[in-house]
Amino acid sequence: MGDRHLKFHEDRDNLRPRVMTSREEAQSFDRLAAQYDRLGELSNDAVGDWLPSVIPAGPQLGRALDLGCGAGRHAVRLADRFEKVDAVDLSAAMIRLARRKRPRSNICYLEAGILDVEGSYDFIVSSATLHHVPDLPVALSHIKSLVAPGGQAVLVDTVSPRPANPRWWLYGGQLRKLAHNLVLRGRAEAWEIFKLSTGEWLDHRVSDRYLSRQQFEEIYAAAFPGAGFTRVGNAHAMLWARERCSG
Repeated sequence: MGDRHLKFHEDRDNLRPRVMTSREEAQSFDRLAAQYDRLGELSNDAVGDWLPSVIPAGPQLGRALDLGCGAGRHAVRLADRFEKVDAVDLSAAMIRLARRKRPRSNICYLEAGILDVEGSYDFIVSSATLHHVPDLPVALSHIKSLVAPGGQAVLVDTVSPRPANPRWWLYGGQLRKLAHNLVLRGRAEAWEIFKLSTGEWLDHRVSDRYLSRQQFEEIYAAAFPGAGFTRVGNAHAMLWARERCSG
């Protein structure tokens, strides 16, 4: 019994840095949940618009999983096509917001990390989430294990030629968007977008670290042999299907 107790503490201590990093990310989104969701409502959702095109056609399908669901904008799209949707996010504030704003009878919103998820899913999607995980190969391997025979994984994330973008560059981009939006959207909405994009959300974006497009394809293809890749707006997507007869 003593040896088992010791091993538990050793395993827990070994996992602690990975868990703590994820929790720190979640706390950032806890503070920004409402702002993030409002900015999403005001922005074009290239991934959400594209997603229905990669979901298999036919009658209502089985189980889907949205990893890093945020406030549930993509989960509700999945709910139109699948009998059951599990939507998980490590941010408690995001999950509360999703349950309040985008409830569906066939969506289960869960506060959980990627490695906490168990089961078998016919369709798995993750968008703008995986650049936050501290051990990407481990996360990808776990996601692959969740794909049911005949199921699909669609993993989308931001890519960048440089791993981090400086504040001046990000702020300059928002100034250009402001000028554009003043013409197309009017003063009130343009200023709202600008303020949401240059406040605490800008601080968060400065801390983000990205893969290049080439690195993305190399790392994801190593975990999902035979995967295909495509651009989705400014992001990059991996599409992979598990053979029905594979283990």
